[in-house]
Amino acid sequence: MSTILKYPKSVWYIIGNEFCERFSYYGLKAILVLFFTTIQEYDHDTSTIIFHMFLVCTYLSPLFGAIIADSYWGKYKTIFILSIVHAIGNILVAVASFIISISLNFQRLFTIIGLLLTSIGAGGIKPCVSSFGGDQFVLPDQEDHLRKFFSVFYFTINAGALLSTFITPELRKSIQCFGKDSCFPLAFGVPAILMLISIVFFLSGKNLYKTNKPVSSIVTTSIGCIFYALKKKITASSNEAKRKDWLDYADNKYNIHEIFELRAALDVMYLLIPIPLLYTLFDQQGSRWILQGTLMNGKIDVLNWSIKPDQVHFINPLFVLIFIPLFDGVVYPILYKIGINTPLKKVTLGGLFTVSSFVCAAVVQYIIIGQTLILPSNEGQLRIINNFDCGVTISGSLVGNFSIEPLNVLHINYSVEEFNKTDIISIDVNPMCQLKTGILKQRVFIVKERVSSYFLTSKNNDGIELTHLNELKKLKSGNSNLRISYSHNLSGKSITLRNTNNKLSDINFKLPLNKNTNHEIPVGTYDVYLDDENILQMTDLLPASVNDLIFHHSFNQTNAKLITLQNGKYIHILWQVPQTLLITVGEVMVVITLLEFSFTQAPLSMKSFISAANLCTQAVGNLLIVVISKMKLFENQVHEYIFYVMLTVLSLILFMFMSAKYKYKCVTNNQSKK
Repeated sequence: MSTILKYPKSVWYIIGNEFCERFSYYGLKAILVLFFTTIQEYDHDTSTIIFHMFLVCTYLSPLFGAIIADSYWGKYKTIFILSIVHAIGNILVAVASFIISISLNFQRLFTIIGLLLTSIGAGGIKPCVSSFGGDQFVLPDQEDHLRKFFSVFYFTINAGALLSTFITPELRKSIQCFGKDSCFPLAFGVPAILMLISIVFFLSGKNLYKTNKPVSSIVTTSIGCIFYALKKKITASSNEAKRKDWLDYADNKYNIHEIFELRAALDVMYLLIPIPLLYTLFDQQGSRWILQGTLMNGKIDVLNWSIKPDQVHFINPLFVLIFIPLFDGVVYPILYKIGINTPLKKVTLGGLFTVSSFVCAAVVQYIIIGQTLILPSNEGQLRIINNFDCGVTISGSLVGNFSIEPLNVLHINYSVEEFNKTDIISIDVNPMCQLKTGILKQRVFIVKERVSSYFLTSKNNDGIELTHLNELKKLKSGNSNLRISYSHNLSGKSITLRNTNNKLSDINFKLPLNKNTNHEIPVGTYDVYLDDENILQMTDLLPASVNDLIFHHSFNQTNAKLITLQNGKYIHILWQVPQTLLITVGEVMVVITLLEFSFTQAPLSMKSFISAANLCTQAVGNLLIVVISKMKLFENQVHEYIFYVMLTVLSLILFMFMSAKYKYKCVTNNQSKK
């Protein structure tokens, strides 16, 4: 604590600015995916892609911010101007969530512009703020102070993230506004206000900051040196003396100091090559893990309160705050004694914790999704849904006699030695249904290892018909898969699903519907209405369920029933805590260590640029997520999680080999005050 109190006063203004800016950024980020899946009406995959493209822009723009800071404006001016851009972006997103009366396309465009400005502003200042804080110290005299500063700096980031990831989801869900069951304008508006406060904090320390003059286009000089060295090496004559390092071939045009600094920068950037795979795991906390949370039960009965899907991950910044002093004071000294005594070894160990968190996430997803119906290789199944409010007798030439209760389903398993088989079945409807023709004989097709579904209902002339239905499967998103089937005399009616917990959220269908069309419905408990008449109450659509909602109308009376064909498990959202704790351990060991490593090992003239290169690994990681999502390689989210685990393990093995030969450098920062 005494070390922290001895920090230069200017550092505290930077820390205050960072707290407010991080509150703003993480507050917006926490609710972004659910904003697109509700207000913007995107599916899960599209929402995930938009979210990660936002992160790609956020973590690519540090390169431009770093080039501007190191070569033209300096860090102070860069932070100030891009903070204003960040604030404008926040305000536009808040306004976009407010303008619900304008067309959806206009709202989406307004949102995208706001997110683009936010990503440019937030990303552009990222490499500058941490290195600007580092510039306030004198090295090597205050090296110990500097090391603790990066922990304090990351502590501050997570303090802002902790509050925002708890408060903004609460504002989103617990308050209703503008006829909606949620209040996104308020949830986005608070981060916008905090961003304005962060600018005030930063300006308050203007007269105290130590600032380094920007070097004339260091990036351009470095690129020129690289190409010149390569050209000289390729064209060098056999009589010319060989250099120890390929960059030394540029020694007749560039001085020793420039070559040394470039080599130091390239050594750091080389080690960052495998790091993007770790960020494919870290950043899915804000997308896939939140969407996983929407399939889970968040109720805390004792408190009469529910944990929101985008709120549970406040555990991450909470435990970052706990783990930072714990690791500095206890864990790292122990690791040092057992041989994990360098930053790169800590990154490797942290990566293993991160991988284990995704193994846990895959297990939780597997429990939620449950088993998919798998038939033996020599069987096929016939499924008949009875849409009548009276019993039906079925007899088949191959399987014997069966009966189906009113508004119910029958499953008949066939032994299918060949590719497919046909059966002729006779259907006899109970006379209580008072049909003109209550008998039907029809050929049905049985497919090997598949379910053949048929819908039994009445025809216009009061006869009966058996209609083939497509097979329904569990959805990758884990939401309910619902098909609505009905008797012909309900055409023109409206069906409404009303969530019992969100009275303002209605899902409407206008009949007639294609009976082979399935609908993705969010997990929840619904009341079902036909026009304005309540037909079913407290109907549960559970995670990963496959459902047929059937309606039968006769003699001015409508009956309905939900038939659940396959189901997952509705487990509590606190099952996400172990995976969150594991990824938090990984984050503390990887992100903070890389933040410190990229600053201390970077040359003085390129500190912001190397910090930006470190952040760009996050952009590449998010781009990989987008590419994998667009390729739609997996129908099951569990398999996608395991795929990421395998990729990341391979990247960690590569990182271990690459880092084994790295030689640490001692770099000072002889500062000049403007």
